[in-house]
Amino acid sequence: MSVVDAPITISPSQKNQIKAWWKKVKLNNPNFQDLKMSAVDGRGVFGISLLESVGYAHSRISYVDDKTGNQCNGYIPIIIAKCGAYLKDGALSTEGIFRLSGNAKRISMLQTIFDSPHDEYGLQLDWSGYTVHDASNVMRRFLNYLPEPVITLQYQAAFTKALHADTNVEEKIEAFQALIEQLPILHQYLLLYLLDLLCLFSLYSENTRMDLSSLATAFSPAILSDPNDAMNPSRYKEAQKVLEFLIEHQTKFSMPRTLKSNDDPSCKRIVVYSHHSRSQQELRRHNSMDIELNKSHPYSPASSHSVSDLSTTARVASSNTVISLPMMHPTLKRSKTVPSKREKHPVYDEPQQMVILNNSSNAS
Repeated sequence: MSVVDAPITISPSQKNQIKAWWKKVKLNNPNFQDLKMSAVDGRGVFGISLLESVGYAHSRISYVDDKTGNQCNGYIPIIIAKCGAYLKDGALSTEGIFRLSGNAKRISMLQTIFDSPHDEYGLQLDWSGYTVHDASNVMRRFLNYLPEPVITLQYQAAFTKALHADTNVEEKIEAFQALIEQLPILHQYLLLYLLDLLCLFSLYSENTRMDLSSLATAFSPAILSDPNDAMNPSRYKEAQKVLEFLIEHQTKFSMPRTLKSNDDPSCKRIVVYSHHSRSQQELRRHNSMDIELNKSHPYSPASSHSVSDLSTTARVASSNTVISLPMMHPTLKRSKTVPSKREKHPVYDEPQQMVILNNSSNAS
């Protein structure tokens, strides 16, 4: 069992060691709040469905729909936004990223921070003292602990069937687009964000030694895996092939047009809260076996692909992550960012992240 997938049980002595280590961290990061264990003190995000956790811990993706003129928002978990921006900024030349393990103690500490409402689910996290391997491991752990994979179980057979259909590449892309649109909308946003991230890293495979196949191997357990197929190597390989195709053709997939700028994932019509209980099938996803970890793309190794300016003096850090996702339906343009709204009951929300879609010549 890898360090990414191992269940976390913290004994009293380990908790004391972590608190001592955390005290040292706070001396160098005076803006951090006191650490409290979310499992005891409030709602966490690990092992919680996206429909529930994104309602109170999310980062926004903003774009404008030219067809309607509406400014739209997408929503992804804070932990994905923070780790994704950090990895894009600092891991494109790191050999074995997404394959090598980080430090177990630091990964556990990151999990506690991102899982804690008292730390605003990592909104103000300063990455000082952590490595890109720590970030990649905690991000994958979060994904592996989702009650359902990013591509939900209901549609996994259809994704596999679309890949093996007797159709050309463009027809497969259209089939996958139609299937993506059937996923819960928060799963759509998360999937497209992850595909963009992995497509970017595939362009730097000479540096990272992580080609499409390696990236798909590392992420298929979280994105496209059925616990019933855990002991079926052929189905596992099929999932990897599907993910390879999705990563390779990431720029052809479109963002949803559902949410306007004044919509929020905490609204009841989008998110329905419920008491979370994990079934045996869900728990099996958290104990997966240990894994070893082009076409032209709007990113290039020489280009500036992301901007991450994390301010430790502001209450909410500023973070811009650029994703390139061309629309197949309406043309979308880059939007302006706007401050997030605070509610009576805290909803932790990073400032909106920009999305650039390059489908037409007038897209900025």
